[in-house]
Amino acid sequence: MTSTMLRRDFNRASIAALLAALAAARGSDANAQPQQTASGTKQSSRRDVIRQRLPGDPARDITLVEVTYPPGTGSPVHAHANGVMAYVVSGMVASQVGDGPERTYSAGEAWWEPAGAIHRVSRNPSSTEPATLLAIYIAPRDATAADLMKPL
Repeated sequence: MTSTMLRRDFNRASIAALLAALAAARGSDANAQPQQTASGTKQSSRRDVIRQRLPGDPARDITLVEVTYPPGTGSPVHAHANGVMAYVVSGMVASQVGDGPERTYSAGEAWWEPAGAIHRVSRNPSSTEPATLLAIYIAPRDATAADLMKPL
């Protein structure tokens, strides 16, 4: 494909089984809530769900990060040193990668962001419903959270 952004619909039963397994593994973080600013407004939150070493050379990890957007919130403009796949678990997420069009993804939909692409828009367009997405990174083993998502 020539597009830098791909849209893919997944089998919901398979993804639901994966998410149930991950939810069981997250233990005491199950009640994690979005952070609030000093003024009391909610902002998006990120939570590492799992990080696993991958076999082979070069040495890499696969990392799954849960991003929660309260109604009307989003992430700042950012880039990823490595590519990232995003999957909307619940709600809707508006996204614009690079110079592509802004698109809104619903639960069960996903997109790919190539390495170095600027993620210009990542927000919950709803004023009433929260949204959750999973970001899936394959990166060098020494990559930090700041390497995975670098605000611009």
